[in-house]
Amino acid sequence: MPLGYSYKTKDETRIARAQLHEINASYKDLSQVCRNINGMEIPEAVSLLESAKLGEVPIRYEKFNKKCGHRKELGGKRGRYPKKSARILLEVLRNAIANAHHKGLGEKLFVRHASANKQNIYPRIASKGRANRSDYETAKVEIVLEELK
Repeated sequence: MPLGYSYKTKDETRIARAQLHEINASYKDLSQVCRNINGMEIPEAVSLLESAKLGEVPIRYEKFNKKCGHRKELGGKRGRYPKKSARILLEVLRNAIANAHHKGLGEKLFVRHASANKQNIYPRIASKGRANRSDYETAKVEIVLEELK
């Protein structure tokens, strides 16, 4: 297993984590959705992701926002509607909530850490000797929940 990007803490008894690897989605979109739910309490984060999954609420893009439109709902800030990324993150968040309940953590949980990174790049070469190459990039997502004190 590669070293590096995982969240580390001293007290593992108060946190619950969930990860998903080899995701066929844009890691840039995933990272911006993670940035928006970071620090939120669980009901608030779940409602945001469910609304974003349906395309009702835009997600603010603070990075990777070239040629990105401004949204009235965000107060004129740049944003998009990443439905696929919201659906994937909602799945991982529900998994982390289930892990927290299995561990016996309380009902008052918040998102301590949410991140997405690029994982692997697989070259895809066109057939019949063509010089076209399009890379297939995968991503990984990690969500850590912590119990409120």
